[in-house]
Formats: sequence, structure tokens, C-alpha cells
Amino acid sequence: MGLNDKQPRRATKDVDFAILISDTKAFYELKTYFTKEEGFDQYHGNAFVMLWKDGTQVDLLPFGEIEDNGVVHVEGTGHTSINVDGLREVYEEGLPELELETGNKFKFCTLPGIVLLKLIAWDDRPEMRVKDILDISDILNHYFEIHSDEIYNNHNDLFAEESAELIDIAATVLGSEIGEILKRNENIAARVIGILEANTTDADKSRIAELMTQYFENSIEENIALLKRIINGINSTLKQKPKPHR
Repeated sequence: MGLNDKQPRRATKDVDFAILISDTKAFYELKTYFTKEEGFDQYHGNAFVMLWKDGTQVDLLPFGEIEDNGVVHVEGTGHTSINVDGLREVYEEGLPELELETGNKFKFCTLPGIVLLKLIAWDDRPEMRVKDILDISDILNHYFEIHSDEIYNNHNDLFAEESAELIDIAATVLGSEIGEILKRNENIAARVIGILEANTTDADKSRIAELMTQYFENSIEENIALLKRIINGINSTLKQKPKPHR
């Protein structure tokens, strides 16, 4: 079952756990606990990956004081460094919490947070992260329906543009919500805006808009227009005074 009864476009083959953590020692202790107490196996090709008994890959994404300029370095075999740009900002903006039947509680990422993190992840490794752009397209396609009450209540002014379709309004609102997260770090804000602007200035060079056509089956120009609306939403929010930290 997906969010708001929406079936997910594709089943994920791994599970991502972002972990607020102080230092590498605590990270190693956590991995040892997973191995000895919970039955996980180490994955020797990547120090940030563990394997559950059924083969499910669990990605551990440590952030917080363990970071060094947005990068975490650990000891191990295979991949031993990871870029965690955006995780702290998404966490600090406030995350909804889910309580399982077992009583365990987990915070989970909002859709604007997911889009922000997927944009950064794609930019880090565009040749390997094509599915991130398709996932962003899927979120954008359903964003209005999922957040319709909020949009009608808080963004009613956007309906004044007669030519705007619902997905156009959704793109602006999505950008606005991403902007709330980006207020917390001007360097990451500049990076994200730079990613989007680099993909909206020239239709022949917009890799993101080109990938979006695989999902929407439309034109690159139409997708550039959607990306520009996301930029406008971000910039509009960044011009506002920041909200108090939650």
C-alpha cells in the first residue's frame, strides 16, 4: 500500500535509514549491534550497507556531528565515504512520526524532503541514479492529489493563473516546501537551485527534463516549464523570513 492509497510506481529493493549520530565510534557500535543482536550481515562492498536474512539491503545514512563538510568517512571495505548533503536540513525542518504495532517509532521523510535528497543524489552520480528522476516525476504527478487540502487552504492564490494546470500548481507548491528546508543552509540551497537552473537553460542539455519524458511521455520543453515552476516556488520561499526551528 502506498501513500494515500497510491500504489508505488516501483518496489524498492533496499531500505534507507538516516541516523543522527555523533561520531564514527557510535556508528561502528551500531553496526556491531545489528550484526550480533539483530541478525544482519555485513556487506563487504559498502561500509554503509547491511543485509537482512532475506537479502534485503539496508542502507545506513549517518549524519550530524559525524559529518565533515557534508561527507561521512568510515573505516571498512569497499565504499567507505558517503555524501549526506541535505539530511540534517530535512531532519531539522520536522518529520512526521509513525508508530508500528510493535511500539517502535520511526520518523519518515516528507515528499519535499525526498525530492530534495533525490535531486542531490542524482547530481552526485547522474550516470547511476536515473531512477531518482523518475521517482521525482512520480511524486510530482501525484503531489496535488496527495496534498490537495493544504494547497487549497494555503496556496489558493495560485489558482488565479487561468492557464495553470493542477500539476503546474503542484510544482510551485512542491518548490515552496523544498524552499522551507533550504532556508536552513544557504550552500545547499545554492547547490539545488544550481542543479535545477542547469537543467532549464538549454533544452538540448537538460538531462533531467529528458529523463522526465520517460515518465510523462511529453516534451522536454514541458518538463523544463515544470522545473522552472519548482525553482520559482523555492525562490519565493527563500525570500520570506525563516520559520522558527521546530
